[in-house]
Amino acid sequence: MLKQEKEYKEEYGNIPSSNLERLDYLINNISIKNKDIYYEIERVKSINWKKESFIIYLLPKATPRPRMGRGGIFYVKGAKDNKKLFQKYITDFDIPLITTPIKFTCISYFPIPSSMKSYEKVLAELGFIRPISKPDFDNLAKAYCDMLQDTLIYDDALVVEGISKKYYSVKPRIEITIEYMEDYDSEFNKKKIIKKGK
Repeated sequence: MLKQEKEYKEEYGNIPSSNLERLDYLINNISIKNKDIYYEIERVKSINWKKESFIIYLLPKATPRPRMGRGGIFYVKGAKDNKKLFQKYITDFDIPLITTPIKFTCISYFPIPSSMKSYEKVLAELGFIRPISKPDFDNLAKAYCDMLQDTLIYDDALVVEGISKKYYSVKPRIEITIEYMEDYDSEFNKKKIIKKGK
């Protein structure tokens, strides 16, 4: 047994695997009234999600690997330029800095390769033929999520759900959609953000 498996078993081995049994385990080990749980579930379910979408007409590019700079500080080449670039795209939007949970979708459209057959180019534009070359989908999402940090979102740790897709198009671009909660889902998360901001 690997060390991490052993540590996990010691810490969480006695916790049930099924959803209902886990809830029973949790509720039986804390003092809470059922009405409080139901009230909070309804409150969180009633929080509205706002949606904002942006199209960046540039060639999709992934985040380069972090480099070691002077004084031993790591940096990502081009990150500062990316943030300035995105600030230009959101000047027409009146959106406060987002500090609540976020769902992030990034769709990258790459140029259709000239070596494709004519019918393949049409299929590529229609989304039937997809890019299977670099950059990786996760590196693309990271690049554009980082671009939003401090310009539109307070911290990319707020992203609780993410989707990254790759397509071809005769008009390369990056389409970004952000959905965010209008209020905090918990006092715990609200305090976390307030504490981080100090």
